[in-house]
Amino acid sequence: MKKKDLIEKVFLFSWPYTILFALVLYIITQDMDYLLSFLLGAASSLLMNSLNYRLMKSVYKNNPKTIKSRHIILYFVKFLFFALILFITYQNPEEWNIYFTFVGLLTFRIISFPVTLIFANKESDVDD
Repeated sequence: MKKKDLIEKVFLFSWPYTILFALVLYIITQDMDYLLSFLLGAASSLLMNSLNYRLMKSVYKNNPKTIKSRHIILYFVKFLFFALILFITYQNPEEWNIYFTFVGLLTFRIISFPVTLIFANKESDVDD
């Protein structure tokens, strides 16, 4: 079986986490606004991190000298996009819940820690 990149594994585990968290959230709260707020944040997080991954992978292959500048630019674009999402949810508290949107925005980071810890150790054991 082909060894996948660690980032790809994070994306792979992010979808089940998102679906499971959304299901549990809806079962507990029975509030569609909370569910949609979380899904907005999670989808935004996965979208921006996927864009970042694809662009950086392309830059690494085609023009490795510009990695640092592109990474900084993409970091600010992600920051502004997440700020815009949070601003929109803050401006419409009747339709959105800013707290669940924020948790959704953290989805990729929440998943990246355990996946990195688990697979980094396993892959280093295999390489030895």
